[in-house]
Amino acid sequence: MMEKKNKSEKVCPCGRIITDPNNKTGLCPKCKKTANNIVAGAGGAGIIFLAKKHSKKIIKGTINVVKNLKK
Repeated sequence: MMEKKNKSEKVCPCGRIITDPNNKTGLCPKCKKTANNIVAGAGGAGIIFLAKKHSKKIIKGTINVVKNLKK
């Protein structure tokens, strides 16, 4: 016979069962922290990449804004 599964129960990819009905991600706290660290690292790398690629334009734009504020 098939067991009735609680609809609010989710299973994290690491195997932990999540019983919190408010958990929308389906990840346990440990996996959620790992995922957040990965996303933050990728976001930081993207910002650094864009800053290196467009740094001259950003600096010139900032200088122009400061000059216009002083007028």
